[in-house]
Amino acid sequence: MVSFPVNWFPSFYDVRYMGLAAIVSVAAIVILPWILAVLTDAADDKNKKQAINLFQFLLTISIMLNALGDLGLYQLYKIGFQYDKLVHFSSSLLGIFIGAIVLYKLFEIRLSYAAVFALITVIICGIGWEVFERISDFLFKTHVAGVYASDISNDTKFDLLFDEIGAVSGVILVYCTNIRKRFIHSR
Repeated sequence: MVSFPVNWFPSFYDVRYMGLAAIVSVAAIVILPWILAVLTDAADDKNKKQAINLFQFLLTISIMLNALGDLGLYQLYKIGFQYDKLVHFSSSLLGIFIGAIVLYKLFEIRLSYAAVFALITVIICGIGWEVFERISDFLFKTHVAGVYASDISNDTKFDLLFDEIGAVSGVILVYCTNIRKRFIHSR
C-alpha cells in the first residue's frame, strides 16, 4: 500500500498511514514478544512461554480488529453501528483479561495485582491512542480521530468511555471467573 498510487484505493482509506501502520504492526507482533522472552530469561519455562504466546495473541487480535475497521468496518457508522466502540470495548476487555494472565504467568505477580496493573496499562494505552490519533491527524493529515470528520471531541470521549467500560468488565471477568483453574493451571 505504501508504494501504490492512492487513487487505486477507496476514498476513505488513509493509504500511506495504513501501509505504514501495517508494517509497524507486523514488527510489533514479532519483536515485542521476543523482547519479553529475552527479559524473562527463561527459555525453558513452560508458563512463561505460554504467557508470551498469549501476549502475542492479544496484540494480534487488537491489531486485527483495528485493521478490519481501517479496511472498511468503520464505515458501518453510516448505518448506525459504531464499530470503533466495539474495538475500544473488546480490546480493553481482552487487554485486562489476557494481560492479567500474562503478568501472573510471566512475572509471577499476584493475580489481583496483575489485574490492577493491566487496568492501569489499558487505560493509559487508551488515552495514548486518542492522543496519537490527534497528533497523526495534525502532523500527517490523516483522518483517524473521530468518525470520519464527525464531532471529534464527542467521539474521543465515547472512545475513552468504551475503553473504561471494557477495562472494568475485564477486571470483573478476572475476579468473577475461576480464572486460576480455567486459564492459568496451577503452578
